[in-house]
Amino acid sequence: MQDTFEYLSRRSGANGEAAFSKLLVESFLRHSIIHAVALFTLGLGFVVGARVGNFPDFGLLYEYAFYLVVYFWIFGCAYAAFRLIQLALVHRAKSPANHLLVSFRQLLTDRNRIANGVNGLAAILIFVSGFSVLKGAIAVLAPFSWDQAIAHFSTKLHFGRASYQWLWWILESPLAIRLLNFCYNFWFVVLIVTVFSSAVATRDTLLRHQFLLSFMLLWLIGGFFVALTFSSAGPCYFARLGFGDLYQPLMDALQSANKQYPVWALSLQERLWNGYEGLSSGTMGISAFPSIHVASSVLFALYVTRLSPRLGVVMWIFAAIIMLGSVVLGWHYAPDGYAGMLISVAIWKITGVVLSRTTIASRFASEIPSARPEAASV
Repeated sequence: MQDTFEYLSRRSGANGEAAFSKLLVESFLRHSIIHAVALFTLGLGFVVGARVGNFPDFGLLYEYAFYLVVYFWIFGCAYAAFRLIQLALVHRAKSPANHLLVSFRQLLTDRNRIANGVNGLAAILIFVSGFSVLKGAIAVLAPFSWDQAIAHFSTKLHFGRASYQWLWWILESPLAIRLLNFCYNFWFVVLIVTVFSSAVATRDTLLRHQFLLSFMLLWLIGGFFVALTFSSAGPCYFARLGFGDLYQPLMDALQSANKQYPVWALSLQERLWNGYEGLSSGTMGISAFPSIHVASSVLFALYVTRLSPRLGVVMWIFAAIIMLGSVVLGWHYAPDGYAGMLISVAIWKITGVVLSRTTIASRFASEIPSARPEAASV
């Protein structure tokens, strides 16, 4: 990293530094709405946190951070290997390793990318800091009271049967449960890659801002305000809360599968419950309605489809798998996922329209030649 900054310093004198400072300021102004939402969430987190005395489960956060580093290392090595093979066999480069180093250096010293990355990542980190407190406060501010109503509605909606009862063909296969659980956990990788790549993109387009803003609003509105209004724990905690044994066969099937293949969802559900009951320090929060896993997966699909229709098809399939996994793994009632889809699409469309009509929109056309104003259309 030090070599990167030394390289950047050699390329830029006083005029270059002034130009880069101007670039940062211009980027900050274009990100003003995103920064405002992030700061609002952080401020709300301070207010709510002070009221309920809630703080995140840092042990679980550190565990997530560890896996994040591992994932980045694996994917980074895989990408480097892919590029080396591509340079050697496709482009016939005389020195593939040297070309790879040059491309990484260009990547790390791209001033537009740095300016966008500083603003995009700063906003995301501020937002996450505030939201992590809000998420854990939901059950304190509004004890679970909607599980029975949502479960009853789900049964009516699915012709008199709980949604999981239509999926026994999956639940009878421990391997299928294992694969679904892997995909469900892989959602975290997809989230990090999609948000990170968007935040540090070179081209600062309206589409990029539409995604980042929609991402924040989805979690803030759907993951806190709607979740607070319809506070519910989910099928995996249905019996523990004294609501009956409607979902006990589902949990028994997962426990049975766990004897053959580890079902990670079960251990995480137990850990979240311990945080809820105060048996562990801090909490990451329990909330079922709406499903942010499903909602965010739909948002990723909407965004990626605009970038690459073919890759978008893959993302829509992934969103469908997440919807299926949310029910099979006992995290959500099916209506949680349906609501998440609707909220995601609504926020995506509204955000696109609003951004295209703000004064910020004109800056993309005039200051970033490669940006397309029409990218925010719906």
